[in-house]
Amino acid sequence: MKALYCLTAAALVVAAAPASAATVIVSNVAGSPSKTAWGTYPGENNAGSTAAVTGTIAYNGNGSLEMRGDRTRTQLGIQYAFGRTDLGALADVSALTFDWRIAADSTNPYNADYTPALRLLILDGSARKELIWEGAYNGTYGNTTRDTWYSTSADDKFYITGGNENDGKTIASWASQLTDARVLGMSVGVGGGLGKGYHAFADNVTLTTSAGSTSYNFDLKATGAVPEPGTWMMMILGFGMVGAACRRRTRARVVLG
Repeated sequence: MKALYCLTAAALVVAAAPASAATVIVSNVAGSPSKTAWGTYPGENNAGSTAAVTGTIAYNGNGSLEMRGDRTRTQLGIQYAFGRTDLGALADVSALTFDWRIAADSTNPYNADYTPALRLLILDGSARKELIWEGAYNGTYGNTTRDTWYSTSADDKFYITGGNENDGKTIASWASQLTDARVLGMSVGVGGGLGKGYHAFADNVTLTTSAGSTSYNFDLKATGAVPEPGTWMMMILGFGMVGAACRRRTRARVVLG
């Protein structure tokens, strides 16, 4: 009976752990994007620009996504009509975040604090749209230090394709408004017109939905998915509590027997 109790309790610990919270290591973005792989479209990176997973700046591992030059776009999923992907309902999405860093040697004709851009690619009815995060509309101008990592949050604002850049909303607000929209993918990159001198990094693009979160860590490792550190800690604590309960039951049986 004791063994059955312990096995049942352990099973409950595993079932209760948020297994859907995972980190996926992305070590190569050179190919075409798909539903499960990050990549770039021919022509999206132009004017001699590049985007690649490198070890130039190690972050959360031994690499990050390094972007140089005018206009880059690295993405997961396909938003164009010839190969649309469906990653789920926008209504189920609560956040899209990432980490970014402007290199010390970066130059551009717009603003010294010009940041990489983060996009959630959606299909609203028959219209392909983008929800776009840029630092210019989230208070980064005049508040950014070179060679420093920054993290966005679920409270940051995204503007929509065709809308006013200054009329941004959180991803959760867009999700509650565009109730029939579907998610086609996501991307990280920089806009056009920056010139060859632009230089920045990005990492840990994280999509959070009602089912959990997935963080894409650009790193020089093999692709895989592992539970988040917090998930491991919860499971370890849970198993520890089960073990303690089993020992107490054993002692109680000895005393009462």
